Amino acid sequence: MFDVDVDGTSVSGSGVIQDKQSDTRPLFKSMGGFGNEVVGEAVVIDLGSRGTFFALLRGPKIGLGSLGAPAWLLFHVFADLLNSEKDPLPKVRLLKELRPRRTLGVDEIPMLVRFRDLNDPQSVEQIDPTNLAASFGSGIALRDVVIEVTNDPVTVGIETKLPWLKTIKTQLDGDRLHSGATLANELNAYDFDRRNG
Repeated sequence: MFDVDVDGTSVSGSGVIQDKQSDTRPLFKSMGGFGNEVVGEAVVIDLGSRGTFFALLRGPKIGLGSLGAPAWLLFHVFADLLNSEKDPLPKVRLLKELRPRRTLGVDEIPMLVRFRDLNDPQSVEQIDPTNLAASFGSGIALRDVVIEVTNDPVTVGIETKLPWLKTIKTQLDGDRLHSGATLANELNAYDFDRRNG
């Protein structure tokens, strides 16, 4: 959950993302291992007349692969609770049982972006979580970001803010190839929506 101060009033945005862990060792023997699948969408934080920003399904920095992505973040933030378990599946069972909650550090917050024009994917801009005022004007500040384990259903509805997500098959800049030359080329629909179907 994101809690933002907007001119002295608290505005929040939250979402539920599912991390499915799997163990393929019984099927593939020594070739098997553990895998995960993230199902969900970016968290939408609507600041009313000030605009909207999104917490993506990826880490805060470009070029770090899955570092900071939802599955990594889950095990990283609650690492102290999971020391007794080596494999991911028992860790997931323990998290379901404990249902822990933590406030994220600034360097753990997923990448935050906004669009100068919500209808134009190429207008994407990265946001500094320590300086929301630079993107949205004075009087806007991030209070905190909380992660918790829940049984609530996966959040849906991001396409009401970003209708082009349903049809885009390229990087946000329209290029089919990823070069990472710009943020719009670095990002694609997968960073915003990982739901089946």
